[in-house]
Amino acid sequence: MVKNKKWQDRWVNKNNWPASRFARRVFVFLKNKEKGALLDLGCGGGRDSLYFTRRGFRVAALDVLESGRQQAKFKKAGVEFIKNDIREMKLKSGSFDYIFAHLSLHYFSDKEISEITNTLYEALREGGYLFVKCKSIADPLFGRGKKLEENFYEFKSMTRHFFSKEYMAEKLKKFRIVKIQKTNTFLHPCKASFIEAIAKKESNKKR
Repeated sequence: MVKNKKWQDRWVNKNNWPASRFARRVFVFLKNKEKGALLDLGCGGGRDSLYFTRRGFRVAALDVLESGRQQAKFKKAGVEFIKNDIREMKLKSGSFDYIFAHLSLHYFSDKEISEITNTLYEALREGGYLFVKCKSIADPLFGRGKKLEENFYEFKSMTRHFFSKEYMAEKLKKFRIVKIQKTNTFLHPCKASFIEAIAKKESNKKR
């Protein structure tokens, strides 16, 4: 993963964008559930962090980069900001009811993704939900650039790991899978493709 000045200008400083479609779908799933503690993993400019905060969730936003505008809005809204690399994050066991990972897990190697999902499993309370969206192997960018390992490429100074439904299920095998689906978004001039998942942390007795 390489998050440079170009990435920061595009995402971290674009905190006036509306909430992502993924965040809105997640809220529909959660709207009748308790408004608990939510971690926005790889929050970027914070548009989804602010969206969930305004709907009653207690939000912690984690990212390796920050900006003054982002921080000012977080402070005003009461969002806790955690500046950290996802690969190095230390999260208290059972500290979140929900973890929201919008396009933040597909920058890493297979080993790193496994380690990260293990950390997220421990950070969730029993009965908590993990929401994940990653690039799909059906995406037009798949296969472009230097191949680092299976389905993992470096292209224009950015690494991306492309997911299949089966790969997503394998990475979330500690959880009970609620739903895995393919989704598409039309970003001019081409279509972008994704894999989305909802997974629940349950005790071994319940699974």
